[in-house]
Amino acid sequence: MEPSSVNPGSAPAHPVAVRGYLAVFGALMVLTVVTVGVSYLDLSTLATVLVALTIATAKASLVAMFFMHLKGERPMVYWPLGLTAVLFVALFAFLLWSEGDHLFGTRFEDAFDDGRAAPQGEGGH
Repeated sequence: MEPSSVNPGSAPAHPVAVRGYLAVFGALMVLTVVTVGVSYLDLSTLATVLVALTIATAKASLVAMFFMHLKGERPMVYWPLGLTAVLFVALFAFLLWSEGDHLFGTRFEDAFDDGRAAPQGEGGH
């Protein structure tokens, strides 16, 4: 049953600001176009990563504030969100710290290659 059919004279549970959602959608589309445009620029790897992370953070903030309704929440909601972010960064840092010592200079080769190459003339095809 529709909420309005239960009590026809009542207002919706909370007002929906469609214009605000459309503005956020427009901002997300603009940021997406900016991301694609930045990918065509001749930037260094570090600059490209920093610009991409900045744009992604802005987009994630818009989604969290407006679509997840965190903009008007009480401060108590931010404690679990902040704890999640801190744990994510800590676990990611620990992963990089524990695995980063052998990433540079490592050559990955075929695990099934025993070092002997097959003769060029042989083969069933």
